[in-house]
Amino acid sequence: MAKSLYRNIWVSEQTRTVILGVFILSISFLIEIIFLFFSRDIETTFFGFLFLEVDLFGGTFTPLLILFHLFIWGIMFFSTIVVYAIIREYAGGNMNILEIAGLFIVFFISTLLLFDMWFSVFFTAIAGAIVAYLYFTLGND
Repeated sequence: MAKSLYRNIWVSEQTRTVILGVFILSISFLIEIIFLFFSRDIETTFFGFLFLEVDLFGGTFTPLLILFHLFIWGIMFFSTIVVYAIIREYAGGNMNILEIAGLFIVFFISTLLLFDMWFSVFFTAIAGAIVAYLYFTLGND
């Protein structure tokens, strides 16, 4: 049974990429849900250092928590692009710039709904860096 599962499912590089990409996206989403809705409980755990507040211009903010959220959202954006690109290639098409822009708009609106405008601007920079990285490493095929 294990050999047939391996032969039928795991041998294909595209299938492995989709499975692992969906897994990474799901884990990142669940981590983000935990940190958004159970922040009071997390402050008393090992991850409490992320909630360290810094006074700046008369207000306080948590830079480590913001960086953590940006990191998780970057991973979610990257894995979404990878999974979508593999599915598009498997279906016989190529991913174009409009589809990347559509995915980015969905993520950008999500960040606006959950966080403030500055977080969305920082996320835009990270998403742009990810797209530039993919463009330069994969080349223009």
